[in-house]
Amino acid sequence: MVVLLQTPTGALSGAPTTPPFKEGRTPGTKPKAGDYEPHVTKLIINACHEYEVLIATDNAFPDPATQNAWATRVWTSVCSGAHTFYKLTDRIEKLITDRGSHARGELRDKIRPHIVKNYGFNDDGSERAKVHNLALYHRLLDRDAESPDPAFIYKNVETRYKYAHNAIILDAIKAEWFADANAPGIRYPSQFSPLRDVTIALLFTTVEYCLDRWANGSLNKSLTFTQKAYEGKYLEHLARVRDWVTLAPESAQTICQRIYDRARKASGATPLISRPAGLPEEARERLRQELAAQAAAPDSDDENGS
Repeated sequence: MVVLLQTPTGALSGAPTTPPFKEGRTPGTKPKAGDYEPHVTKLIINACHEYEVLIATDNAFPDPATQNAWATRVWTSVCSGAHTFYKLTDRIEKLITDRGSHARGELRDKIRPHIVKNYGFNDDGSERAKVHNLALYHRLLDRDAESPDPAFIYKNVETRYKYAHNAIILDAIKAEWFADANAPGIRYPSQFSPLRDVTIALLFTTVEYCLDRWANGSLNKSLTFTQKAYEGKYLEHLARVRDWVTLAPESAQTICQRIYDRARKASGATPLISRPAGLPEEARERLRQELAAQAAAPDSDDENGS
């Protein structure tokens, strides 16, 4: 289990050194993790993984200042874990921050192939199919409503039953963050347990992008999933998710925890069990009686075992 992502204080000492390139050779202009000596490459890969977790759980579309701050944060974290201290060069910073679009694109690619079957789009190219797809798209997105309540997020899109439980969403959670016992949702439980509002909003936004490809009734393969086009939609989803949580905070947290627990179980990982605080229950009464007996007994010097 990895605990993400607290910037260590006092963990690193001495002046940072420049990360060495592989075999001392200066690489080309396009940065790659493999440009560096193997131990530095490993640090870069680990930092990229931590950065992708922040995209999934803290802010799906961070601004440039946040991206740079996160790059420093994850680089400090992995260097501390390796008991070394390398400079965060511009080249490495770019490798890390570029993982934001990669993380969103990877989730998109997990969801996109299942849209047709899950929601019932018709891809035979006929005019009849186009009419069907247009109506379905508008119904799923609730496009005709003054205050839309998108149906695609519900388990039952007709009755809007079970918020955030559509099969495509639950399957995407498992595929993206709980694919196996070493997946991000398992390695970074503090970021995923319970499932966060940011994560849910990112899922909703990604599904909406995939649905938007059908906005004209036929599949538009040229539509791209960019920050410019979808950050606003993500913020709308995030606001709605947070409204949902405020309706009954404890119940919402229970549901989000249950989603995490089920995804974790599906990964094959052992259950996440919190250690109980304080004394074991079986010891409490025995020690309570012992305390009372010792307090009632005459004072004696038993420091030497007498």
